[in-house]
Amino acid sequence: MRTWITIVVVGAGCLVACGPGARPNGDEGSVVDAPPCGAIAEVCDDGIDNDCDARPDCSDPDCSGVGDCPVCGAVDNPESQPLSLPDGISSGAACSTDAQCTVATAPNCVAKECHASYTSTLDFIGFAQGATLTDPSKLLGVCVTIEHSWLRDLQVELITPAGAVFILRKFVDRLGNEIYLGHANDNDLPETPVAGQGYEYCWTPTATQDMYTANMEDWMNNLVLPAGSYGSSAPWSALTGAPLNGMWTMRVTDLWREDNGFMFAWKIAFDPSLVPDCSGPIIQ
Repeated sequence: MRTWITIVVVGAGCLVACGPGARPNGDEGSVVDAPPCGAIAEVCDDGIDNDCDARPDCSDPDCSGVGDCPVCGAVDNPESQPLSLPDGISSGAACSTDAQCTVATAPNCVAKECHASYTSTLDFIGFAQGATLTDPSKLLGVCVTIEHSWLRDLQVELITPAGAVFILRKFVDRLGNEIYLGHANDNDLPETPVAGQGYEYCWTPTATQDMYTANMEDWMNNLVLPAGSYGSSAPWSALTGAPLNGMWTMRVTDLWREDNGFMFAWKIAFDPSLVPDCSGPIIQ
């Protein structure tokens, strides 16, 4: 007497072995055990939910960046042209919120002053409705490609969809040694800025290296901060509870009129496990 496995189709093509038997392999009396559901790794281009998690092919986080599948949860936002950072433009007004900065040329409250800033916003739509960042370590990192001839002039911030300002690199003061970001062009004029070569700088939940104490590169006898990952000024835990969908904004402010710089791109990466469908766009 032969015992047959009953196969039940679950979700998008997932085959679940429900019975405690075996199935014939074509030879009389010879049987092959059926693998339990999920024992097979996801194949990213066969149209089948191989690992039975209801996310076939590119929709599965396991396929992030594999073949034609997009990198799940990561968005890169390059500028079509290098964007000159507003060089220390301030209204001179004191503030505690952006709403108090009514001057169009200096609309942002940074370090308690109204300033002009570089801002770029990404509108995320790919997370579950109402989802929040319950585990801040699943915001894997924020990166910016930039050149500037005086790191100490800058404050770099990530603004969440709820409007909370998370300080990646805090402006402390304008004193101390000159530190370049990238290969900055230090001889251009404020009215005719010329872009140099940008380096990519990232802030991640696991990085501990501080920008001011890193081992600097030497470039034409200038101190240059090496590209890489650095610790944020604010504790990463401050991102707990941030809404995932909505406008995430990168804001960079130059708080001094000497030295300038350029922004080339910025990007943000979330853990793929936060994304319900990795095959579709997560921003609009």
